[in-house]
Amino acid sequence: MAKAVTTIYIGDSAIQLMTARGRRVHKWDTLPLEHGLVRNGVIHDEDAVAGKIREMFQSQGIAARKVIAGISGRNCVYRLLKIPNLPQNMVAEAVEREAASTLGVSVERLYLAWQVLVSAGSEMSIYLVALPKNMVDSTISTLRKAGLNPYLMDLKPLALARTATEPRVILMDVRQASLDIIIMSGNLPQVIRSLSLPVDATPEERIPEIREELDRAVTFYNSSHTDSILGDNVPLLVSGDLAEHEDTWERLVNTQPRPVRVLPPTMEAPEGFPYSQYVTNIGLALKEVLAAEKGAITYSAINFNALPLAYIPKQRSLAEMAFRPALAGGIALIAVGAFLSIVTHAQNISLQGELEHINQLAISQHVTSQEIVALNSEVSSIESRRNAFKATLDDFAAGQTRVIGDLGVIDNYLVDLSKISYSGDSITVDGTGDNNEAIFSYARELRSSGKFSSVVITKISEESFTIKLSK
Repeated sequence: MAKAVTTIYIGDSAIQLMTARGRRVHKWDTLPLEHGLVRNGVIHDEDAVAGKIREMFQSQGIAARKVIAGISGRNCVYRLLKIPNLPQNMVAEAVEREAASTLGVSVERLYLAWQVLVSAGSEMSIYLVALPKNMVDSTISTLRKAGLNPYLMDLKPLALARTATEPRVILMDVRQASLDIIIMSGNLPQVIRSLSLPVDATPEERIPEIREELDRAVTFYNSSHTDSILGDNVPLLVSGDLAEHEDTWERLVNTQPRPVRVLPPTMEAPEGFPYSQYVTNIGLALKEVLAAEKGAITYSAINFNALPLAYIPKQRSLAEMAFRPALAGGIALIAVGAFLSIVTHAQNISLQGELEHINQLAISQHVTSQEIVALNSEVSSIESRRNAFKATLDDFAAGQTRVIGDLGVIDNYLVDLSKISYSGDSITVDGTGDNNEAIFSYARELRSSGKFSSVVITKISEESFTIKLSK
């Protein structure tokens, strides 16, 4: 079954929320924002916006806490970079140095996100985006205040680019307070323009400014791509408020014969879903959909996580997972093993010393047959004790390997674990999931792993659960 995703975009004039399962829209909601709460993508009243987000989740009955977040493209910079072909651990520093040189500004107030497009020969081709820190930080802080965990982030123009249905196309999204224009060619958003629009202007009054920005974007692209200019046959696909005002389209292209159409849907939706108003959320959901679909057709190669590294939880190795405080059973086993290892080592040294002492007695002294029998008996006793300690240590090593192997299956991205308890061949797993379906999917994956003879959900309440596993 396709994975459920929850997307949220906080614009200057409204919050848009949408959930989907695969390519099927499930729920959606829009909540207008009072003027000034968000300006140019920066949230200025985090508490007020967080409160509105909580209201939306509650009114729609959405229990998910993991979200794909979208942020405005305002004041962001996009570049195609060329750097030497370097080992992976050196790319980040090289990109930062090249960005500082290319952008001509300090990168201290910027987050850098990038994707390697081509790595061949002596060069790497990088698609770079520089994001203002205050916009990113305010968005993440607000979402966390609302009780949400943004695990993926994208910019609105890149999300829009992901919805392109043709290889060469101009995308235009017009909202109450914003305009985004993206020129797609060669599987890349080649030109991006994101700017504010007068909030109190009518659709008719906005047309001259929108047309001017469209002409500027096309002229810029053609001047830098003289071998592949945008002809009049390249369509303009519109979304947002502009999709509802077909009477203004002719004025957009002026006397040019460029075709203008509404952006076609790339996801299924229930009847009545206003697709053109949720194109940004659609593009955010496609981040997961396209990654999961093998051979999926997409006209945008850009699909990186714009969430800064500082906000991404550090990946845990299996060994690190075994030491998490929640894994009481694993910790106890490891602690006991460490103690047994130390004791066994000390006992071996002591027993070896006793054996050497007895051997020396046998060599250096004339002993009677009765004394030899007694000594042999003592030797057998010492060897038995040593073998017992060795067997105990071997059992611990096997147990430790078993625990780590179990954790590799039990710790799953579908849910968040809070406690794992071992009792003989029985394991109890407690945690939370985005919804009941995520919990059921997690249980199915545990069963299909083949590591457990029995997987039983013993408790499920809202997002929390308890699962009993038997070896």
